[in-house]
Amino acid sequence: MGLFVVVNREHHFLRRRFSFAHEYAHAIVDRERVGIISRASKRDDLGEVRANAFAAAFLMPEDGVREFVAGLGKGKPSRTFAELFDEAGSLNVEGRTEPGSQALQLYDVVQIASHFGASRPAVLFRLRNLRLVSEADFEHLKHLDEAGNGKQMSELLGLAEPDHGEVRNEFRHRFLGLALEAFRRDEISRSKLRELASLVALRERDLDKLIEEAGLEDDELPASREP
Repeated sequence: MGLFVVVNREHHFLRRRFSFAHEYAHAIVDRERVGIISRASKRDDLGEVRANAFAAAFLMPEDGVREFVAGLGKGKPSRTFAELFDEAGSLNVEGRTEPGSQALQLYDVVQIASHFGASRPAVLFRLRNLRLVSEADFEHLKHLDEAGNGKQMSELLGLAEPDHGEVRNEFRHRFLGLALEAFRRDEISRSKLRELASLVALRERDLDKLIEEAGLEDDELPASREP
């Protein structure tokens, strides 16, 4: 029959997509093997680790991930340095980002996952490997997602699950994501956030749920967990 790949169609669309990229790696580098069955029980085998790493990089290329994160206003180093020059000579300038402003939140993760067509767990591991989140942030976000917050947040932001075949509203989730970030940084009040949410037809009870799932409250903004 020639070279072919088979995946389990009972698996979620995103898992099947990752599996195709995983098996593509085997097709490229393991041609000498007659047949390969990728099993979860063999995930620690070097060949499986390599194929997983390939699939993550193939679906979520580093430059693309960093560019998307930058589009969220994040991913910058805590300190930046520049050397400026004028007629009097050069001047070294140091800039610092606001503490906590660069920490990726769960609403950022669900947007990244939707954009790249990857699962939230795959995105979290990719962000950790690219050092865009610390180990502490990774564990915190992973815990929130495993608790079901990520799925609910995705729905509240208007990001349809791929299997549903719905057309997603690109503006809505970016608008709400920016509004949540402004609220997290204490740049806007809860009433202002409610006003902004109403502009994209997000009901007040859904907004309250979104704030709860994100771990954001008026009276106690989360402290930065940046390294």
